[in-house]
Amino acid sequence: MSARYHAYMRERADRRTHLELTQTEAARRAGVSLATWRRWEEHPASVSAKTVRACERVLEPASDFERALSKSAAAFAAAWAESPRLTPRQAYAIALELDGWADMDIAEWLREPSAPLHEVAPFSEFDLRVMMLVGENRAWADAVRQRCRVISEEIEAGTLPFDRSGPLIDEVLIGAALSGAQASLEDMPEIFDRIAPRGPVNDEETEEHSIGDDDWDAVSDGFDDGCRWDEWEVPLRHNHPLLPAILAERHPYRWFDEVGPSGAGYLQRLSGIVTDD
Repeated sequence: MSARYHAYMRERADRRTHLELTQTEAARRAGVSLATWRRWEEHPASVSAKTVRACERVLEPASDFERALSKSAAAFAAAWAESPRLTPRQAYAIALELDGWADMDIAEWLREPSAPLHEVAPFSEFDLRVMMLVGENRAWADAVRQRCRVISEEIEAGTLPFDRSGPLIDEVLIGAALSGAQASLEDMPEIFDRIAPRGPVNDEETEEHSIGDDDWDAVSDGFDDGCRWDEWEVPLRHNHPLLPAILAERHPYRWFDEVGPSGAGYLQRLSGIVTDD
């Protein structure tokens, strides 16, 4: 083989080395197997175009992935240190999940919609009946991307969608982010090393009660107690019997409207209407 060809093969490995990434870490960031990464690094023409894009993105000097991780851990530690319903690490994980959707999944689909929108995160978390109404609407997807960024910045500052007035889509997106945030915290603990871990506190003498990093069920329960939109998780629970009635009343295009929220008891009231019909 020619010296030029060897240099071409080494170019990707050199970029990875410059970023201080092992092949294993680079493959994890790209979402591919180690074998696939090695194949791409040595012979890029041997993998699919989608894999090429995913691998190249990891090696960009200022990649979307790196930008998503650039949030200040200190800001989350300060904003959520005293919170009884969300730990700093949990808040950081949720914000990173939202950033990933905005800067990678949705942004890439908008650049090149090579897959159906309902297969792209976070929309892959939605009940398919929601996405049947949306179709491949690029404006709707971009509006979701913008809300992801807004919510992420607010979480960094210590505010959740449940704490202020806002559209239904904000609470739906928080619900969609929970499982991915939990997986990130469990599977990639090194990302959170700059934030001190926290365990649960339940001190009856001081009446101090707060959750720990592993208490994701308590997070969801707390969000359910504080929600402004009673139906916030329904679009994420596949085959929920009340979803058709909710969609008939509020089309996904209207999930961005700044209107009065449904409030507590909405699902119970709606359940009575559906049953009566």
